[in-house]
Amino acid sequence: MTPIEKANELYSKYDDLLNKDFINPIVFDNQLKQCALIAVDEIMMTCAFNNYKTKINFEHCSDYEDCHFFTYWEEVKQEIEKL
Repeated sequence: MTPIEKANELYSKYDDLLNKDFINPIVFDNQLKQCALIAVDEIMMTCAFNNYKTKINFEHCSDYEDCHFFTYWEEVKQEIEKL
């Protein structure tokens, strides 16, 4: 799944869950985005990097899978913010 698809999926899941029983949405766009971003932050915290907020130089990353995982979720976050 591409980062764009994953961003849309997460956003839609929160929208479906929080607004499904209401004619008018009670949870608004920016709140849905924040929920999705929180979920992605939690996923990223499981990354092999102890603190993903430190700007790690990916050229020196020793494990390609960890770098790819981190990069993928960073891209998902960027796509959520664009929604």
